[in-house]
Amino acid sequence: MGTAGQLIVKRYRLVRALGQGSMGIVWEARDTLLDRPVAVRQVLLPSDLRESRRTELAQRVAREARQAERLRHPNIAAVYDVAEEDGAPYIVMELVRSRSLDGIVASDGPLTPEKAAPIVRKILTALTYAHASGVRHGDVRPSNVLIGHDGRVLLADFGTGALAADPAFARAAAERSPAHGDPASVARGVSAFLAPERAGGSNTGGSSAGGGAPTVASDLWSLGAVLHLAVTGRRPTGTLDSVPDALRTVVQGLLTRDPKKRLTPETADRLLAAIEPVAAPQPPPAGGSRTRLIAGIATAALLAGAVGGWAVLRPATHPTPIPLSYADVPVASPSGPAPSPSPVQVTRLKLKWHKADVGWRAGVPKDWTLDQTDYSTWWLDPEGRAQLNVEVTGQSGTDPLGALHEAEAILYPSVKAYRKLRLKTVTSKYGTAADWEFTWTQRKASAETHLAKGVAYHQFRRVISTGTTTSVLTWTTMADDWDRLRPTLIKVFALFQPPPTA
Repeated sequence: MGTAGQLIVKRYRLVRALGQGSMGIVWEARDTLLDRPVAVRQVLLPSDLRESRRTELAQRVAREARQAERLRHPNIAAVYDVAEEDGAPYIVMELVRSRSLDGIVASDGPLTPEKAAPIVRKILTALTYAHASGVRHGDVRPSNVLIGHDGRVLLADFGTGALAADPAFARAAAERSPAHGDPASVARGVSAFLAPERAGGSNTGGSSAGGGAPTVASDLWSLGAVLHLAVTGRRPTGTLDSVPDALRTVVQGLLTRDPKKRLTPETADRLLAAIEPVAAPQPPPAGGSRTRLIAGIATAALLAGAVGGWAVLRPATHPTPIPLSYADVPVASPSGPAPSPSPVQVTRLKLKWHKADVGWRAGVPKDWTLDQTDYSTWWLDPEGRAQLNVEVTGQSGTDPLGALHEAEAILYPSVKAYRKLRLKTVTSKYGTAADWEFTWTQRKASAETHLAKGVAYHQFRRVISTGTTTSVLTWTTMADDWDRLRPTLIKVFALFQPPPTA
């Protein structure tokens, strides 16, 4: 067992023990090479195991930690390194000054739906990102959800979570814990948050941990169990009577026993987004801070990335970006032409005005087909080569750049050779705004987003935040048609008018 002052692999100096969990001791430490604080988990392998079994577990710990090392996401506590000293594995992680979710609930009481929903959405975003990267967590529980003193929400223990339910660790943890059998201890334990298929068919968090391999679906069940505890103070026990009405649908959907019938990440995200409180409009802070990601952006990103809709960019594509600011965009009437600097043969589509019932106004291609859904309005090129999507919500206080960065974080791990052309704040006469332009090749056909398998696409997305609404404009073309249709894109974006502010 490590001691304060010990130097691990001639680099990480242990400072003090922070706590003991199911797989060992977590230390505050110092990376003497980079001169920064880190957290170091000393994995305690059960002493009564055969040598071959100990070696197997040590190798699994190292393998899982190496997989987790590549995860870089604003809602994941980063894994920096894995080392071995005197036969014991050590995992070096980001040190997060924080309180755990279960600690907050124990001391302050259950959270309101409005406070719980944003926390769980951020953890869902982290899981979606990890799943798209091929990494399963395996130990999603309230003690691994950290609320930083700086306001960040992080999911910890990637790299060890997948092994937490292994019977060897579960037995050793039970023997080490003086509170074993105490209800509070059980509610913190691994087994209380294991999906039925991993816990031997029990969804009541029995005393024996299962050893089934974690899956995407099992991580989502565990997230539902975390949400249940956050708003009730108790682990799920089969009845949802104590769950607030606002969250009952999403909790029930995530805790469905059949993995195939559980809520999808995008549906869970949409339901949680509807519960988040609307932020009061504020002037943009000097340093820039993120407000909540509106449902439309998150859903679009989940559909685009987490479900596997986006893939490889065609390497030969060298598209021309559109102007960086509104000042560079020529404003025209729907019937008038717009100049284009593109050297290729351009097609200037005729536009017509579309005025939505909620007050926004757009110039849209006259001959394209209108497709209205619950959350957005589409105009589709009859030949299937381009599309325009407009989403306007009553969300105020959105940080456009932060929202697009979060959408990119969800998208990025599911693509290969993703090419970002720009992601930056732009000038808007209506409020704060940001643009995101990128290219990719579609991996799977998607009826919901009207995209075809194997086609190289180019997309431009703009988010505009006014004092009362958030608008998301998304223009997508086949890569070969980008320059040809670029003048129409410029005109459409210049003509768009959000709902008038009160």
